[in-house]
Amino acid sequence: MRAVFDALRAHAGTQPEAVAIIDDSRRITWAELAEAVALVAAGFAAGPQTVGLRLTGIDYAIADLGATLAGRRVVPVPGFFSPAQIAHLMQDAGAELVSDLPHADRPASLDYAGGAERVIYTSGTTGRPKGVVLGDRQIAASLAGLTAALRPGPGDRYLSVLPQAQLLEQICGLFMPILADAPSVISREAGASLFTGDGRALARIAFDARPTVTLLAPRQLTLWVAELKRGAEAPDSLRYVAVGGAPVAPALLAEARDLGLPVAEGYGLSEACSVAALTPSDAREGSAMQVLDGVTLRIEDGEIVVDGATVMQGYLHQPPQAGPRHTGDLGRLQNGRLTVLGRRDAMILRQSGRNIAPEWVEAEALADPAIPAAALVLLPADQLVLVAAAMAAPDMTALTLRLSSLPHYARPHHLILADPRIPGLIRPSGTADRKVAAALATDPASRRVALPYAGAMEALA
Repeated sequence: MRAVFDALRAHAGTQPEAVAIIDDSRRITWAELAEAVALVAAGFAAGPQTVGLRLTGIDYAIADLGATLAGRRVVPVPGFFSPAQIAHLMQDAGAELVSDLPHADRPASLDYAGGAERVIYTSGTTGRPKGVVLGDRQIAASLAGLTAALRPGPGDRYLSVLPQAQLLEQICGLFMPILADAPSVISREAGASLFTGDGRALARIAFDARPTVTLLAPRQLTLWVAELKRGAEAPDSLRYVAVGGAPVAPALLAEARDLGLPVAEGYGLSEACSVAALTPSDAREGSAMQVLDGVTLRIEDGEIVVDGATVMQGYLHQPPQAGPRHTGDLGRLQNGRLTVLGRRDAMILRQSGRNIAPEWVEAEALADPAIPAAALVLLPADQLVLVAAAMAAPDMTALTLRLSSLPHYARPHHLILADPRIPGLIRPSGTADRKVAAALATDPASRRVALPYAGAMEALA
């Protein structure tokens, strides 16, 4: 992180009036950002050692940088957390919640002394939040690897539409632009598409902001593509659009590229500082990703194992991480390129002996803008049911066509269109709860729709 603060001080000295960050309500120059960070750092230095940050936009950026400069332990608070969840988070982390920027009479120096940490809470696959502790070593290594892969520079303009509590957004939307001397545009309005299912603001703001780089969740890509198909224009300024967090349907990736979005996929986990591998932006097929510089990946018994300086210090309240991190994800390495096959604990085994990674089947449903969450369920009779939370009627022709591209043994026999308001079906993170989906799949009251290819498939399963 020392390089980030050195860069901030340099920009404030050489181009004080240049815009550093823009959000939905204001903009701030390099000189103003440096001054605000120094004052807030002094305020944090007089307060608790661990701070929970519940701010947005430019205020979040100032608070994160200020608390880090002060050597505090930073706990970003997800915006979708309820008051009870936030209270639990603060108690678990031993943090004091900060909703306003602290100030002091005299600014701190921008010379970073080191020692700051951040705790990123991740639900993983169990739903039980765990605090991932990361320090200077992990952040610096991640920045170095991503900088080598993305090659950001002063000509770039980053569009931030992921929640700022996400580690990836802190690294790519805040720290990296500072290092690159590039402005960052933070848009909560565009980012709201994750929760509203409306991609109009995302498409409009992306076109007006003319970014060169942005990071998206798969849901945001689905909604943006839908708007482009309705007549919106993709900004011709884009050179890299990374999508990560879950598999993306190959048909959706191809469609996005044809519509002017230079889409690439990424793989990573908070326990290894968010990103371990990325596909080149000009990749046209498959999902093989190039491992980032400084990251070591290997496959043990089919499982992806990550090693290197980006691996976390450990989980909060648990022993330090010793050695490499076993991810629980299945994958293969070929010619140094990574292909992710799915979660080991989510794998479905058919009676024929075939293994199915449900994430790749679910991705075909999630390519429809009417479907924010989906889960594949195997019934005792060896039948596959795809449970899709549907906000409106999906395009069944397109959905069936995408599912038809799957191997016969992975195609669902039936589809259940479920009300997304069913309690527990959609987790706070936006993914489907597999247990709730399984209960719906076995409920006689659920209306199953037989997919058109089911009869032919059963003979080949």
